[in-house]
Amino acid sequence: MLPDGGERPELRETERRIAQSDEVAGDGNNGNFLTSVRNSFYPAIVRSRDGPGSPCRAVRRRQVRRRNVPEFVASDMYTVQDSFGEFLTDLHSLFPSALVGGVGWERLLALARHLPIHVIDHRFGFEFDLGDPLPAADFCVVPAPGSPLAAFYVRQGELAPPKSAEAALGAFLAEQRSNPQALLAQGDGGVILEYDLVGISSDQPASPGIFIVPGDVQDESSRVKLFGEPEHLAAALWAVAGWSPDEGILGQMQRIYRLMPPSASVSQAGILPGRSLRAIRLIISAESVKDAVGMGWTGSLAEATAVYESLAELTRPGVSLSLDVTAQGVSPRLGLEFYRPTAWYELDHSGWNPLIDRMTNRGWCLPEKARGLKAWPRMAQAFDDGRVYQVRQSINHVGVVVDREASPAAKAYAGTIVLQTA
Repeated sequence: MLPDGGERPELRETERRIAQSDEVAGDGNNGNFLTSVRNSFYPAIVRSRDGPGSPCRAVRRRQVRRRNVPEFVASDMYTVQDSFGEFLTDLHSLFPSALVGGVGWERLLALARHLPIHVIDHRFGFEFDLGDPLPAADFCVVPAPGSPLAAFYVRQGELAPPKSAEAALGAFLAEQRSNPQALLAQGDGGVILEYDLVGISSDQPASPGIFIVPGDVQDESSRVKLFGEPEHLAAALWAVAGWSPDEGILGQMQRIYRLMPPSASVSQAGILPGRSLRAIRLIISAESVKDAVGMGWTGSLAEATAVYESLAELTRPGVSLSLDVTAQGVSPRLGLEFYRPTAWYELDHSGWNPLIDRMTNRGWCLPEKARGLKAWPRMAQAFDDGRVYQVRQSINHVGVVVDREASPAAKAYAGTIVLQTA
């Protein structure tokens, strides 16, 4: 990963393909969360369309100049100027009200006002609970090491109490930039921060979950460097969360690595300091849900298999298994994550809509959430000073959580990215 502002051939190729396409959306893999965005202005006029041939409409006229703006100004722990909240307000009409509205919108906006405008330098994302009638979403950002957004978190960490999760996150991001031996120093991966906003008060900035992800999910060597040794991975996650090492959790991770079949591999790993469960979450790319049982999950294989078989014909082969590893073993919660077999820059309404209908028919997705999710993938065109920009909304993947203490619960993971196309 290059320093902020660096040129990346794969990004230029991605932008070329997108510019030639009338349809854009669904990100087929999490690696694209790390795509850089090169723009110096947020455009004056924003127009939106839901698909080919549909008329563009003006969303809001506004210009936010981003060149020569200070990276951030922090007067206290949770107040910033030039905030992401101002930008997000301009995009409000692009978000289906069934997904983000009312108190859910207020919670999101309250968080956004605490974050700098540099959130839009990379893709930012949303997690929708499809069975909850509340129109609220959890939120994620990508502070790539060395980026202005990472510098914001480093500074916030310096202002935070020494033993806090914020201080640990800031120190971790600073080390990735300054220490050539650090886990992410060679550009093999990045960090996603996930903020829980559902079920909290709007004035309660919680510590985000922290996930380490590969820079390129197709690069096997990158995944091996990041996730090949559980000892190094666990140490990095404890450091970023400010936790003391837990030999019980490490022992369970080592056991999972020993039991993992050759066809499976860790593709992400995270830690959730804002939640009560002390665990490390492993996301494992697998061929079958049976692999979860082989690695120590003790839930209902029949139920997990029924979920998988319901969606497998509409999704990419295989499944991602989300396992919470505690000192006592794998928790009863099992997340099954599904991707569409399409390129991320394809809109793919014809693929996502049947999948959403299938989840609705199974009772995992409320009808109003289904309508909102179908309306999410879209492209907003923007123009400013002879430049053309696009605000793209896509569905990254969907997941179903299987837990013996509850019925299956479906979630959708969506993203927004800002690109200059001309």
